[in-house]
Amino acid sequence: MKIIFVCTGNTCRSPMAESIAQSKLPNHTIVSRGIYAIDGQPISDHTREILLERHLNMPYQAQPFTASDLEADLILTMGSSHKHTIKQLYDNPEHVFTLNEYVGQMGEVSDPFGGSKSAYLEIYNELNLLIDSLKNKILK
Repeated sequence: MKIIFVCTGNTCRSPMAESIAQSKLPNHTIVSRGIYAIDGQPISDHTREILLERHLNMPYQAQPFTASDLEADLILTMGSSHKHTIKQLYDNPEHVFTLNEYVGQMGEVSDPFGGSKSAYLEIYNELNLLIDSLKNKILK
C-alpha cells in the first residue's frame, strides 16, 4: 500500500508523519508532500532534531503534491483545507481523507511552523498516536 501524508509546506507535520509511519508500517510505501511546498526546501530544524533524536529516517527536502501522487492508495492530510484543496484541484478523488478523519478522531493536526521545539514535540506525539491508530486500522 502506498500512503502519502500531506500538509502545507512539507517541512513539519507531513515529514514527521512520513518518518513515524515508515517505522511503524515498514512493508508499505510512505511519502509526504506539501500543497504549497517549495521543491527542495529543507525540513524545519525542529523537525530534523526530533527525528534524529528518535533515530527515524527523514525526508531531507520538501516536495509539492502533484497529479501523479493521486496514484497512491491513500492520501492523508493534516487538515481539512489540504483535503479540500486536493479534492478541488483533482476532480474529487475518493481516497483523500484527513488523518484524524480516517482513524475516527475529531480535529486536525495543528501546524507548529515557527513555534518552539516543545510545540513540535506536541505535534510529534499527536502524530505518533494517530499513526498507531492508522496502523491498527490498516492491519485489521
